[in-house]
Amino acid sequence: MNYDAYMLLWQNANIQLKQIDYVINTDVRMTKVLKNSTFLVITAGAAEIVIDEQPYHVQHFSIFHIGKSKSFHITAPNSISYFLISYKGDVIYKDAFMQYLQMQYQPFQTTFSCIPANPVALHTILQDMYSKWQSGSIQEHLSVKASFYEFVYRVFRELAEGQGEPHDIDRAEAARLYIEQNLHESLSIQALADLLNISARHLLRIFKARYEVGPQIYLQQLRIEKAKHYLVENQYGIKEIAISLGFEDEYYFSRVFKKATNMAPSNFRLKYTSNLSEIAITNENHFQYNKNQLAQAKQFENEENNIMMKKISRHVKIPFLLSLFVLLAACGEDTKQSVEHKENEPKSEEVKTRTVTDDSGRQVEIPVKAERVVTDWYLGQILALDVIPVGAVTANLDFAAFLKSYYKEGDISNIGTDGSASLEKILELKPDLIITWNKEDVEKYEKIAPTIVFSETAHKSATEEVKAMGEYLGRQDEANAFVQDFEKRIAQAQEKINNVIPEGATFTIYDVFEKNATVVGNSSVSGGRALYQMLNMKPQEKVQELFDTKESTGGRYEISYEVVGDYVGDYVFVINFFNKEKKFPSTWKNLDVVKNNKTIELEPEYYFASDPLSGLHQAEDMADKIVEFSKAQQKQ
Repeated sequence: MNYDAYMLLWQNANIQLKQIDYVINTDVRMTKVLKNSTFLVITAGAAEIVIDEQPYHVQHFSIFHIGKSKSFHITAPNSISYFLISYKGDVIYKDAFMQYLQMQYQPFQTTFSCIPANPVALHTILQDMYSKWQSGSIQEHLSVKASFYEFVYRVFRELAEGQGEPHDIDRAEAARLYIEQNLHESLSIQALADLLNISARHLLRIFKARYEVGPQIYLQQLRIEKAKHYLVENQYGIKEIAISLGFEDEYYFSRVFKKATNMAPSNFRLKYTSNLSEIAITNENHFQYNKNQLAQAKQFENEENNIMMKKISRHVKIPFLLSLFVLLAACGEDTKQSVEHKENEPKSEEVKTRTVTDDSGRQVEIPVKAERVVTDWYLGQILALDVIPVGAVTANLDFAAFLKSYYKEGDISNIGTDGSASLEKILELKPDLIITWNKEDVEKYEKIAPTIVFSETAHKSATEEVKAMGEYLGRQDEANAFVQDFEKRIAQAQEKINNVIPEGATFTIYDVFEKNATVVGNSSVSGGRALYQMLNMKPQEKVQELFDTKESTGGRYEISYEVVGDYVGDYVFVINFFNKEKKFPSTWKNLDVVKNNKTIELEPEYYFASDPLSGLHQAEDMADKIVEFSKAQQKQ
């Protein structure tokens, strides 16, 4: 984390304390979705905590900051004590710099943790805050607010000075959760250990200590339990079940299943499905069955299913089959009558809506072709389809400069900041579709208009993003046209670069601050996606090592100026939004590329967004800058 940036944002923030709770010596099991930003401070006892799917095993005084609308689960079978401090924070924008800083770091949404070196002082502050909060006095509440700022300052100071440490995730529990979520994938201990950035031996030790068996045995046990469920459901063949659960084939699956249960899968299915209900499907009760079951039933009418009928009749009860034929006969009669009267019926109205499954797995009824779209993040993906939304957020409108040529001033209304959009402003725009990044906001958005959750991570590439958005908006033709143009222009940009750089040339993007520098990652912000993914340029060796072994923070990797020279590539891009006075330490100023003016400057306002449309223009801009830089170097 860039603690200087966070402290500056807090210094320019308006904070409203909402609630302070103090739980003492209590066993607890609780799951909450937070309505406000929250500090959770465990002061005594041990607990298992999961914050947005990240697990932590707490055994001592620990502080967690959890963003608004995020979920957390806490389990403590034995007694623990903890504070829960809820607040609402808003950054006061004095200038574009503060606004940009807020958009980059989202101080009240970011999850972070601290194991403080001096918990006694912090505990004293918290106890005093709670005591005064309970009084209900206005004067005391003002004192509580002052103490809260003191608490936040001490936490950031401990982290910035290296005295306090971020709380490490519970790697054993993280491994278990990963296994449960990836039952259908092949999994090796080494691959899982690599994901958790630990050795395979260490993973085996901590996993077995926690769950009494190793990860592979645990995975096998889960697969067997899932297989039992599938067999009892009686919807899939044994081969399908075996493949879906990651077994090599049905024969290996059968051996493993029989070893675990002393019963072959086929025998298990017969034993546990023999007591299924004999209730028949009739015209009176067919609504109890889902569409898939009815569709399967109607297939029995076709001659091609005669063989299937013979096989199924061995296991399906006779009353069911008789009732099934009654139902099919009735359906056929209804169809015949429908055909006879079709010419006399008025033509149905044109279909205006359709049902889609969004990126969060929700089924949503949306317009066939939305016309008034509001989005709280995906402006570039929508503009790429020649659609101008009626509402978007500040970050897109103010800091995605490459997009400004695609709409006129006043075409798009500002609905506020992402994560805190104004419902009143959205309502005034009368949207027929809302596109959000945050599934926690769906409930409130749906009261205004149909809402879909979109996620860049659900799609493999920039072009896949645009195609997916095209499907949602009913603009498939526009999406295909964009993709063709995108691929052509990216190929031209790549050719430009390859014509002027030597083979094997490496690249680095720095985003620089006064007290520390960051190396831009390869997935999103500040041109990283354009350079490394779209243009497919090669990162410098140490930069590649960061990509392979470290997790980025906000798309960047923080490094100290003491080691900044270790990451210099053959071509160095620099973004400087935060240090306009260029107060850099000597370790930066003395770099050869800096002293000899061999860096390539990127304008920050053009490199904030990372959507496919902005990324395309960034790629072309970078290509032009590399060509210009190469020509200038040749003249020297």
